[in-house]
Amino acid sequence: MKLSLKARLMISYGLLALFLVVSLLMISSYMLEHHFQSYVRQKQEKLNQNLADIVMSEFKRSGIPDQLFLNKLGKEALNNGVILRLNDSKGNQIYCAGCDNGISCDTTVKMMQETMRHCYPNWQGQYTEKIFPLEKDGQNFGNIVLGNYGPFFFNEEDQQFINMVNIVFIIVAIVFLIVAFAMGAFLATKITKPISFVINRTKAIEKNNYSERIEFISNTKEIDQMIDSVNTLADTLEMQQKIKKRMARDYAHEFRTPLAALQSNLEGMIDGIFEATSERLESCRDEILRLSRMTSDIDKLVEIENNNLFLNKERFDFSELLSITAKTFERDIHEKEIIFELQTVPCEIYADKDRISQVIVNLISNAMKYTNYDGHILVKAVDACDYIEFTVKDDGLGIKADDLPHIFEHLYRADQSRARETGGSGIGLSIVHAIVTAHGGTIEVKSELNKGSEFIVKLRK
Repeated sequence: MKLSLKARLMISYGLLALFLVVSLLMISSYMLEHHFQSYVRQKQEKLNQNLADIVMSEFKRSGIPDQLFLNKLGKEALNNGVILRLNDSKGNQIYCAGCDNGISCDTTVKMMQETMRHCYPNWQGQYTEKIFPLEKDGQNFGNIVLGNYGPFFFNEEDQQFINMVNIVFIIVAIVFLIVAFAMGAFLATKITKPISFVINRTKAIEKNNYSERIEFISNTKEIDQMIDSVNTLADTLEMQQKIKKRMARDYAHEFRTPLAALQSNLEGMIDGIFEATSERLESCRDEILRLSRMTSDIDKLVEIENNNLFLNKERFDFSELLSITAKTFERDIHEKEIIFELQTVPCEIYADKDRISQVIVNLISNAMKYTNYDGHILVKAVDACDYIEFTVKDDGLGIKADDLPHIFEHLYRADQSRARETGGSGIGLSIVHAIVTAHGGTIEVKSELNKGSEFIVKLRK
């Protein structure tokens, strides 16, 4: 049977409190019993000594005490659980409380046995005697024998005290358990309340409701971290949902335009309205190539999202690859009259040549798209100790500060209208980021709106 976290916490607090209370009671009971037994022994020894002193004092005053005195003292001693006996120097019995009060003596001893066995079921007590010498002026006249049930015993007052202490311990244990369960319930509620908020929020996320956030601050560091993580997850999923919706809208528009042009041209040529000239067929071919490029972009996106980015590494000269790749843009540079500056030094790198070429092409292509006529583009490669730094800098349109954190996300385009005009699909930078990351490198961007952008790539050698 599965229990809720609140129930588990309450049970845990209760069991912990029960363990602590029982342990405390056992230790306290043991210590109390040990000290109380020592107290009872000392009290018994003191009683024996007092009785012996009384007999000795009477003996020194008037000689052997008379029977009246001994009977009175014997009854008093018997009431305290002590059997008084007096012997002369030859061992003859002068007085015996057990002989004069046989029935009372037996009853007293039996009650002592029952009392001690009630307190201690395995009690192994027995009748013991303590002998005190009866002396006067250095001459021995006999001895005083004091017998009791030992090694110690509890009288009625002692037993009442023990019972009272046990009752107090039981009451304290019950109170502590109640308080522990109450505190456990309170703390469990405090802990599980924010977790309940998180559970409800995650259930909302399951239903694609990403708009609400958990606005709850607890006093627990881990719970606050969990709340922040769930809120961050909701932010990310909400952004991904917007990106996917934008992707569906953009690709529907991008596919609709060339398909409509193809359909109108082909239907016109089929119906004889348009003549199938080479120019018109070339236009249809351009639209087909446009559709192929978009399909290729989708394939690349799927490849990245499925983590199927395999690298075929080899050692090559990065500056040579950079120079060869830059020459493919000479026509665009000439048409837009862009000042293209290439600064590089020989530097070898161990990487996937085709993938790195793709990074170079995408970054330079982006710079070309968003740089105005008569603009300036700087492409630079620097050889550091353990890595190379590749930079593409332009003075074009730039990127808004709000868009900078998202430009490497799949299908994110900072300016929708501008992206359509330049033919951007919105996945070029995400592909660049994936390739650089797969090589163990880093990429960062610095940009300011209407002042240009700078992409900095660092790749390990």
